Formats: sequence, C-alpha cells, structure tokens
Amino acid sequence: METNTGTRVFWTGLVVIAAVFLLFPVIWMMMMMVKPTDIMFARPTEWLFTPTLEHFSYVIEQGFHEYLITSILLGTISTLLVVIVGTPAAYAFARFEMKGRDDLFLFVLASRMAPPVCLVIPYYLIFARIDLLDTFVGLTLAYMTFNLSFFIWVLRSFCRDLPVELEEAAMLEGWSRFQVFRRVILPLLRNGIVATSVLCFIFAWNEFMFSFMLGGKAVKTLPVAIPTLITTQGVRWGEMAVVGVVALTPVLIAVFLLQRHIVRGLTMGAVKG
Repeated sequence: METNTGTRVFWTGLVVIAAVFLLFPVIWMMMMMVKPTDIMFARPTEWLFTPTLEHFSYVIEQGFHEYLITSILLGTISTLLVVIVGTPAAYAFARFEMKGRDDLFLFVLASRMAPPVCLVIPYYLIFARIDLLDTFVGLTLAYMTFNLSFFIWVLRSFCRDLPVELEEAAMLEGWSRFQVFRRVILPLLRNGIVATSVLCFIFAWNEFMFSFMLGGKAVKTLPVAIPTLITTQGVRWGEMAVVGVVALTPVLIAVFLLQRHIVRGLTMGAVKG
C-alpha cells in the first residue's frame, strides 16, 4: 500500500513539474501583459510590480479586437463549410466504388501536401479576376479549400473503421442510403468529426500566408496584424503578450469544451478485437 502511494506521489510530482515547465511561457506572457514597459526586461527580474493596463489600451486603440472577431468568424465559418462538404465526401471515398477513386483521392490529398506559397499565387490570380481579393467570402473559400482535403483524408479513415454490416442491416429494413448516412453513420462519426473539425479550426486560426496575400485592409486576421507590433522604435512586447494570450484563448476554450469528443475521436479504431 505504501509502495502504491509512493508511486502515485512520484508520478504526480513528475506531471506537476512537466505542467509548470510547459506552462511557464504562458505564465510569463500573462505577466508581461500587465508589466510596465520600463521594467519589462529589468535585471534581475522584478517579480513584484504595480500592474498597468496601458498595453490593453494600445491594443484596443489599434483595432485588434476587430481582427480577433474576423479570425474567429473566418475559422468558424470555413470549418462549418468543410464539415458540410467534407463529411459526405469522406463517406463516399470510403464506401463507394468509383472509377479512378484512388487517383481522385490522391489528387485531393496532394492539394494539402503542396506548400502554401505554391497555391497562394494561383489563388491570387483567380480571385483578382473574380473580384474576391480582400473580401470575407474569398478568404473563407481559401480557408475552406486548404482544410477540406485534410478533413476528407482523416475522416475517410474513420468511415472505413465503421462496420459495413450496420449499414446493410439498416438497408434491409428499407432505409435509403441517405437515411443510413443520417441516422447511422453521422452519430457514429460524431467524435471523429469533432476531433477533425477542431484541428481544421486551429489550422485556420493560425494561418498566415493566405490571409496575408488574399486579405488586405478590409479583411485582416490576427496573425497578419501581429507583425504590426514590430515598429521602428522596437517591439512592443507588452502589447505582443496581450495579443498572444488573447490568440490562445479561443483555441483553449474549444479544446476544453470538446475534449471528451476529441479524445474519443482521436482514439477511434485504435483498439480492434
């Protein structure tokens, strides 16, 4: 009994040490958010100081809250479109026999494997011709396209792990293929869809190249706005810390609220018996 208690204390201590080590950069950023500029890099480090809100005031004055809202809307809407289009596509790739299916799937996957800089130039030329440059719709479509191939690729493996016998039994009862997909497949894929959607949202949230090239003054996301804090007078570290912590918050909230589905989705098919 004492051995088990000692083992638990040992592993708990290791987890706490690892958590502190991993969270220390975030804790440091949170301190920089309210630390006065004149003691930001004082040596030795001043751990006790009078908090200031000047960094928050500058960030709000420069309109970073608008860039935050733009990033959230772009990430959310593009991810929803990816789910709507990608879920039936992944199911079709997993279940239906079609001519050139493997070649088509490889083509879909290749669009994700290509470096973004190779794709953004054709996007720019196409969007310039159809007046989608510096528009919310254009950037949403761009985000959707580079995430769609990843979503289909991952969800296809989840679909292939589902037993075909469930679908055959449902169709023997007189259900149509659409009813089987809606009533049988979608509930079973829920965890996989949530897990993959969170990854797609994170990719869209952190995306820089497409937003920088295809956006502009009218549509500017948070990753594109952050470099403006590097000025000719130097880096505004306090404001950078504010924006950095704010940029972490939506992703952390999404992962925290959906962690049960994410864990189940990422472990689907891990154990087969």
